[in-house]
Amino acid sequence: MGTDFRVWLTASDYCDFSTAKIETSPVDEDLESWLLINGGYLHPSVEIASGDDGNSVRVKQGHVLLSGSMVVSCPHELTISWLGVTQHHFPHCLLKEQSPWWPYLNSLPRSFSTPLWYDDNDLIWLRGTNLGKAKELREEAWRQEYESAMQSLFANGSDSEQKRLWTWELYLWAATVMTTRSFSGPASFNRNEGEFVVAGDSVGRCPVLIPGLDLLNHNPSAKVSWIWDANVCALRVDESTSGGCQVWNNYDPKSNEELIMGYGFSLPKNTSDHYSLGFSPAIAAYIKATKARRLARKPTSDAVQSQSTMEFDKIQPKLVSEPVRSGSQVLELLEDFNLEEILEQNIHWVRLLDNGNYEFSPQFLEYFSIAVENSREAHMADDDCSASNTHLSDRDFSRNKLHVICAVIMILQKGQRAIREHEKDLPEIPQNNKQVDAARYRDSQLRILDSVVDSMGKFLKSVATPNSSEASDPRVIRLEHILTNSPKSLLKDLRGVLNAGIRTRDPTKIRERGGVDFAFTIWLCGLWIYSRSDPRGEDEIDPKYLRWLHFLKQNYAEPSEESVNHQRPENTVLEERPEWFDPVRSANGDAELDSAFIARSYLDAVQAATEKRPQSVYNDGQITVRRLEWCLNIIKNEGVWCPNLDPGEDEEDDDWVLFLEYGDS
Repeated sequence: MGTDFRVWLTASDYCDFSTAKIETSPVDEDLESWLLINGGYLHPSVEIASGDDGNSVRVKQGHVLLSGSMVVSCPHELTISWLGVTQHHFPHCLLKEQSPWWPYLNSLPRSFSTPLWYDDNDLIWLRGTNLGKAKELREEAWRQEYESAMQSLFANGSDSEQKRLWTWELYLWAATVMTTRSFSGPASFNRNEGEFVVAGDSVGRCPVLIPGLDLLNHNPSAKVSWIWDANVCALRVDESTSGGCQVWNNYDPKSNEELIMGYGFSLPKNTSDHYSLGFSPAIAAYIKATKARRLARKPTSDAVQSQSTMEFDKIQPKLVSEPVRSGSQVLELLEDFNLEEILEQNIHWVRLLDNGNYEFSPQFLEYFSIAVENSREAHMADDDCSASNTHLSDRDFSRNKLHVICAVIMILQKGQRAIREHEKDLPEIPQNNKQVDAARYRDSQLRILDSVVDSMGKFLKSVATPNSSEASDPRVIRLEHILTNSPKSLLKDLRGVLNAGIRTRDPTKIRERGGVDFAFTIWLCGLWIYSRSDPRGEDEIDPKYLRWLHFLKQNYAEPSEESVNHQRPENTVLEERPEWFDPVRSANGDAELDSAFIARSYLDAVQAATEKRPQSVYNDGQITVRRLEWCLNIIKNEGVWCPNLDPGEDEEDDDWVLFLEYGDS
C-alpha cells in the first residue's frame, strides 16, 4: 500500500533528482491558483509565506483572522492517496508539467530535515539514542521497498534510460514527502444523501496528501478543527489570529522523537517528550496470549492441576528469553496473532510530569510483570486469572514487583550508557538546524533517563540496600545476610563448604569467582536440613526464614530421594558457568548448563567439606543431587538481579538477591 503510493509520487516527478532545478519557493502563485481553480479555498485574509524554515500560512498585514474562520479547504478530487494511485498506469504518469498535480508537486520541498537526510556529522548527535536506531531501521525498510518496486516496474527489461531516472535518492524524496506532509485519513470518500461516509470497513485509514492543508505548521497549543465531509477536507481556526502572525495546525501532542522522525523539526521544552520502551515481538506475543488467556479464564495445561504444589520437573524457571517464552512455543503463538498489530500496540514510554514525578505508559508495568514472572507466579496467576498490576510506590512488595523495578532500572541505565558513550565525539555546539533538533532530543532523553533512574533508585535503595538510613525490606536477602545472620553452627559448616567449593568465604571474592548461586544454594540446602534435623534449629533460625521455608514447601514439591546416577564432571564448573538468566542480562539467549550437572558439582564440594568435618550439618544422607538441584532452582526462581546504583560503575557490579515470599502463612 505504502510502496504503491511512493512509486506513483516518484513517477509523477521523474526528473533527475541530483540535477533538478525546480523552483522550491512555497509562495509559488501557481499553487494557489491551481488550488482555487480546482475547487479549493484559501481565506482572503491569509497568504502563503516562505522563509528559512520553509513554507507557512500567515495572516496578511492589517487583517485579522477571526475565530471560526475556515482557513483552507481541498476537494477530495485533489487529494492523493493509495486508492487513487491504483487507478493510474505508470507510463501515463510520467507527465511532469502535464500532470494534473504538477503545481502541487512542483511546490514540494526538494530536501528535508528528517534523520534519513542527516549527514555523518549530523548523525553523531543521534548515536546511542532510540531515534538513531529507528533511522537505521526505516532506511533499511525503505531500501527494501525501493528494490522491490524496481524489480516490479522493470521486470520485463524496460527502457534502461527510464530506469536510470528512478534513483534511490528520488524514492527517498517521495517517501519523505509522504511521511512529512500526509495526514491519516479515510481511504475513500463516498456520497450518501449529502453525508460523509467511509467506503468499506476493510479499507480503513491510510496516508493522504491534502494540498493546501499541508502548508500549515504544527503548534501543540493551536486551537483548530478539522472538517471532513462529502465534498472537502478543510481546517477551521477556533481562535483569532492577528495580522503578520502564522496560522497553525495542531498534529496532537507529539514528542520530539516523533516530530524529528516524522516531520524533521523539534520543539523547545516539549512537554510531550518521553523515552520510548517496548518488548520484542516474541515477548509482546507472549504477553498478549497470557493476558487473553487469563482474562478469558481459560486454564492452560499447566493450570489444570488444582494442587498447590508443582511437580519437581515443572519448577524450572521460565523467564522471558528461555524456550517457553522465545522459542518454539512463542513462535507458535505468533501464528495466532497479527504481528503488525502486536508491534503497533507495543509502544510504551516513560515521561516526566510537571510536578517532578514520572509515569509509565498505561499497562507497561503490568505487561512487564508478566514478562518477568517466574514459574510459581505464572502458575498462581493462571489459577486465579486475575490481572496483575504494579505500583512502584507500593510497599506491599513481592518478588515480581522487585524484579520489575530492578529490570526497568537496568534497561534505563543501559539507555543512559548508550547515549553517553558517544559524548566524546560531539562538537561543542550544534552546527546547523538538524543538529540543534538532534541535540535537543538527546538532552531530553538524558534528562528523562537521569531523573527516572534517580527516583526509582532511591526507592530501591530504601527497600533493598543493607544498612540503609531508611528502612530496608527484611525479605530482601543479599549474600552478606546469609554469611552473617545464619545459625552459628550452620554458618560454620556453610563456610566449610564454600572453602571446599570456591576456596573463599569472603562475599567480594565469592562474587568475583561466580559463586553466588553456589553460596545461596548451599545455604538453602543447609537451612532446610538444619530446620528438620536439629531439635534446636527452629529456636536459632530467624523466624522469617522459617516462614519462607514453609512457603517453599507449599509451592515447590520436594524431590524424591531415590539415587540418581549422574555423570561426575571431570572439572569443577563452579567458577566457569555463565550467570543466571535474566531478561536484561541474557539477551543472547545462550542455554544454561544443565542444573543436574551443576548440582552434581555442588555435591562434590559438600562431600569434600564433610570429609574434613564429619559432624557438619551437611553430612546428611538427604543431601543428594536431586535435593541440591531443587534448592538451585528455587534460588533461580526466587532471586532477582539488583542493579548497581553507584555512579561510575557498570552492570558487572549488579548483585543477585533473594526475595523471601511468605504467602498467607
